[in-house]
Amino acid sequence: MITLTNSQAGINKEWATINAMAKSNGFPESIVCNLRTKLTLKKHKHESTTKEPNQKWVPFTYFGPAVRRITNLFKDCNIKIAFRTTNSIQKQLSKDPSNLQNPSSIYKLKCNTCNKMYVGQSGRGIDTRYKEHIRYIRTNNPQSAYATHILQNRHEYGPKNDTLQLLKACSNRTQMNCWETMYMQKLHQGDILIAEQQVHEPNPLYNCTYDTRLSPRNQPTVSSTTVQNTYQQENIGIT
Repeated sequence: MITLTNSQAGINKEWATINAMAKSNGFPESIVCNLRTKLTLKKHKHESTTKEPNQKWVPFTYFGPAVRRITNLFKDCNIKIAFRTTNSIQKQLSKDPSNLQNPSSIYKLKCNTCNKMYVGQSGRGIDTRYKEHIRYIRTNNPQSAYATHILQNRHEYGPKNDTLQLLKACSNRTQMNCWETMYMQKLHQGDILIAEQQVHEPNPLYNCTYDTRLSPRNQPTVSSTTVQNTYQQENIGIT
């Protein structure tokens, strides 16, 4: 009855009927009064909610406290803030297969003229790093040892399939340093590392982690823990 559209006289008449029925059935008048009060407050609350102007919702990608400070500026505006994340279930289920085939890793680049190699590491995809090396060469900008070798010696590089090779997929930065040092020493001992790349003092401990008779295209079958321990011993002066 409270929510139905009716005149005030009609509402009062209805309440009078309810009071009479409650009284004839032995209910105290206070129960009906309390019920009327509750229904009236509920109606007023509902009306105040529906009369509020339409608020605009704006989504923000949450990546840290800085976003929270920015969204606080909209407190006094008629704008509601909704936060969203970039790590959604959809993105987890629809990962780009090319990213899985192009991991952060240790890689090598071959000079097409002298057939010597450059060893590098990248926390991004190796295709991205390869494109940077080629851009350095094309813009005559020797930002990498490989670009320096090609530019200073006027050598040539081949297509990506012939130039770029994945040596070891790895995402741990410490292990990447270990693997890079080991591969550089291996190619340096085989005299197929470009002269422009700086090589650490040869560590005999690395010779225990791979067979020097292997072709440069073959990967040593050793664990990351073995290589990392060797790298740590090298850095503290154990030879």
